[in-house]
Amino acid sequence: MSYILYHYFTDPTESYFLAMVAVVMSLTNSILCTLLIPVDIFVISEGDITSESLHVTISQDLVRTAYLCLFSALLFMAFCVVPYAYFYGEDRRDADFDDKLDKGGNNGCMKALKSTTFFVGFIIVLFVVGLNFRPGHTESLKAMATEKDAVRWVSDLLDTEHDGLNAISFSIACLTLVGVCGWVFYTAYGLAAMPFDWLRGKQSATEQRQDLEESIADIRDKYRTIQAKYAAREDGSLDLSHMKAADRKELNRLQREHKSLMQHNYRLQEIEQRAGAVIPQLLQCLVPFRWMIGISMMIISLLVVSSLLLTLLDRALHSSCGWSCGFTLKERVIFNPIDEIFLRLSKWFPMDFIILAILVLYIFCASVFGVIGLGIRILCFSMYALKTRKSMPQGMLVLCNVMSHILLALCMALLTIAPNYTSFGSQTVSNQDGSAARCSLEKEETKVACQVSVISAFFTRIAIAMPSFSVAYYFANWAFIIVFASVFARCLLCQGRQPFLDTVDECDEEELGLLNFT
Repeated sequence: MSYILYHYFTDPTESYFLAMVAVVMSLTNSILCTLLIPVDIFVISEGDITSESLHVTISQDLVRTAYLCLFSALLFMAFCVVPYAYFYGEDRRDADFDDKLDKGGNNGCMKALKSTTFFVGFIIVLFVVGLNFRPGHTESLKAMATEKDAVRWVSDLLDTEHDGLNAISFSIACLTLVGVCGWVFYTAYGLAAMPFDWLRGKQSATEQRQDLEESIADIRDKYRTIQAKYAAREDGSLDLSHMKAADRKELNRLQREHKSLMQHNYRLQEIEQRAGAVIPQLLQCLVPFRWMIGISMMIISLLVVSSLLLTLLDRALHSSCGWSCGFTLKERVIFNPIDEIFLRLSKWFPMDFIILAILVLYIFCASVFGVIGLGIRILCFSMYALKTRKSMPQGMLVLCNVMSHILLALCMALLTIAPNYTSFGSQTVSNQDGSAARCSLEKEETKVACQVSVISAFFTRIAIAMPSFSVAYYFANWAFIIVFASVFARCLLCQGRQPFLDTVDECDEEELGLLNFT
């Protein structure tokens, strides 16, 4: 899927092997990380998974190791492999790149390696500076009078007393906070807009060409109407010297509009000729079911947002510690639809795990849709626009890094969307009267009889040890709901059926020869 996605969006004339490998590996690793969450919950709910044929037993310890390996690989890809591929691609765009390769052999690779080293060094400096503000770090730089003091400062900074757990937790919390920005804008936009995109559909290339040809014919009629007002020269050309300023201005506007529409038309003809590609054919097969798919997406999106909203209200009203612990909730009080659905589905194994995997992949796809729809931006400035077979490979590499950070935010958000289920799965405890009850942090029996999922234990530790991050995540989810509601209202009330091709770049008049209306 990652390979197809790369070739569907990347300009084939700009593509290079290193970018393709980095994109495929990074996106594949991101998808594997999301699919590990259902496995984590399965293990605590049903016990260890044993495969007699493979002689493998998947336990919670193995899941914890898998999380460590996959997330370490994700960070390595995000901060080493992807930046190297990006800088290599930027160097390829230099006019003298081929000459460098001919003379120096690997000059392009060495320049990219130097840039990547500086980038990694900059990130390390940021982390070291950030770790100085980590809760629990007590040693001060001012107290370093001897070498022993310096060793003690480094040990306290990296939390070697606890095998670096607090330092790693702080670093992951910072990266998750970066991913929350993408979660608030890209994922919220994707969850709101993607169902409408399926429900309303887009014009086909043929339909848009017909509309464009009608518009081009209208423009030519207007041009001839203005031309007919004035006498022509002996050679048949239009005499502009006697033309009114308003008519001359209108002719110039019609020429620019005609050029743009003709360029749209030529681009649509190219797309029709490439209609045999894999993704267009697949999407064409799904067109008869687009209403069913769109409605299903709409239901999932509304369930996700409503569950998120109800949990946030629950935490605001019933958290026993409030700001001091980041509005952590020990036991759910207000009804949560997604949480309740998963808890009830757990009676019919393995339906809950299948639905959870679908939910996680849907949110992942909605995030990708949001990045593609909005483009890659820093604040209000657009860096890369992702368009079918017109995107730069560097844009796809930045997409991988954005998705890597959004994935961390997704892991955190699942604990808010379905808090009980993602923490304890389908586990139950026996009350004093012998009846079964769901596990929760409020019950004393839970501490003995229930296991907590690896992902829940990690982010709960961050919430308790570093409540400032938990407070930031809490209000970021409120911002997520505001963005979702705004985009949903706009799509519902204002947005019509989208054209197949949105905008195209201007081209030279000499290249197209479009200004002759006669």
